[in-house]
Amino acid sequence: MTDIIVTRGKYPQLFGGLGFHNNDATMYHVMEREHFNQVICKNYREISPGFMRTFGGFAEWTKEAMDEFAEYYEQMQKWTDTPMYLAPANGKVHFSEAEMRRHCVRVADNLAYLYFEKGVKHIRYYCFSNEMSRGMWGALLKDLPTFKRYHEMLFEEFSLRDLPIGLLATDASGEYWDTLDWAIENMADITEDYCVHTYEDAQDIYDLDFYDIFYNKCKVWVDKAIANFGKRLILGEMNLQKNTGPMGMLRFNGGVVVDTNRYFNDPTDAAYCGLMLSELIFSGINAGVFAMAMWTFCDHPAPYSCAYSSRDGYAKRWGEAEQFFSCTADTKYNQWGFTKWDDYEKDYGARSHYWCIAPIVKYFKRNSYVMDIETNDPLLRCCAVMNRDGSVSLGVVNRHKESTSVKLQSSLFKKAIRVFEYDPENIPQNRFCDLPEHVALLQAEEAEYELKAQSVTIFTTDYIEKEKRVSAKEVSVNADTLTWKAVTDPQHCYYRVYASAKKTFTPSIENQIGSTVATSLPITDPTLHYKVLSVDRSGNV
Repeated sequence: MTDIIVTRGKYPQLFGGLGFHNNDATMYHVMEREHFNQVICKNYREISPGFMRTFGGFAEWTKEAMDEFAEYYEQMQKWTDTPMYLAPANGKVHFSEAEMRRHCVRVADNLAYLYFEKGVKHIRYYCFSNEMSRGMWGALLKDLPTFKRYHEMLFEEFSLRDLPIGLLATDASGEYWDTLDWAIENMADITEDYCVHTYEDAQDIYDLDFYDIFYNKCKVWVDKAIANFGKRLILGEMNLQKNTGPMGMLRFNGGVVVDTNRYFNDPTDAAYCGLMLSELIFSGINAGVFAMAMWTFCDHPAPYSCAYSSRDGYAKRWGEAEQFFSCTADTKYNQWGFTKWDDYEKDYGARSHYWCIAPIVKYFKRNSYVMDIETNDPLLRCCAVMNRDGSVSLGVVNRHKESTSVKLQSSLFKKAIRVFEYDPENIPQNRFCDLPEHVALLQAEEAEYELKAQSVTIFTTDYIEKEKRVSAKEVSVNADTLTWKAVTDPQHCYYRVYASAKKTFTPSIENQIGSTVATSLPITDPTLHYKVLSVDRSGNV
């Protein structure tokens, strides 16, 4: 039996949230409504990310496109209360100070329109370019003074408009984290916090040294940021990558470019990469990283263009006229999503590692305090946070190849502890991407548990318990559509819909036909009997 001791230190660090890069934010206009209602919005609300990054803040953003972005935001980040970090996919090329100024004025005007007129109040951070790009990827890595000049102008324009949006630097990736040294030395007065990206590929998903390596890597830069007037370190993009090679993450096949996580190509790797992703998250939080966004919430629609916007009008519409990198291919498959987006096969299901990471996103909330943890077992990678309401969530990655008994020792657990498991040999998945219910309920005073071999386990008191089911009222069938009246429960999150030939039946996964945030669902058989249940923010059905 291994003890895991969780305590609150005298001065606990603040965790700002875990989430995703949301490409869907700029593709809302090409998304089928049911895809949004039943997958994108439903999944997002269920796990309620604490941080979000997307491509946005374009100088060329049209009013129509910004209005669509605001509509998307109302249903997503506003509903989940998620701060957003915007960066254009590709910094523009300007050849004079006057052109640079005009660019920054347009960016500031557009952000002011969104923030003040459209009420998009969750825009928290902005950066001039993604990964130091300017026309081509990484062009500003060798021209940091120009990067600084853009941010000086943006800082001035934001100040003139009273925009409460902080600037991040440098948003560099991989081996270019050292650009932060330059930003700390030269841009501290205009930079609110520091941001970098990482795609870890030096160790594979079974490497037991990874946790300590990544913890130490983050700790160096967290300490440098804190020493610079108490600023924080953010991981604006992060994920794992298998055997990138000289071409990086890209593969060229004639007129097609494939940009994907290669762990996804092997079913075993796809399942087990959740363990290393969990270690990436836990080591970063424990090292003091303030917020994290994983690439990506969902795939780009497949196939899409080579650039991070489409060539048939969307590019101009969304302000991304240049390509993200130099290539001549017409088609790009960007398949990094925790959920898929394949309109041809109608496949919008979750990838294996979603079932591992989604509960961590859900229960490691933003604005939580990071707890101290003691354990004498180096193969148990632990992380815990306490929310403002006193609820506590503890995550444990068990790297042992056999089950391991643990005893949770903490006075912080004030009520029964719900337990959620991710076992890569038995993934709790379903076609609706619904998170599973807890597998156990432990009494706080005697919290002992048998961790499964090579698994991730979440222990949490972050829930509100309900004893009775909440059903939707006035359920009716009209031709090919089922409709119902919205429930009034303030904790409501989304609906699960069930159907049977029997009038009296018990809702179950076997007769479930959908999950949605809407109050309607397309159906194919109006002669069946239907039931609609509410799922609340705590996962109570």
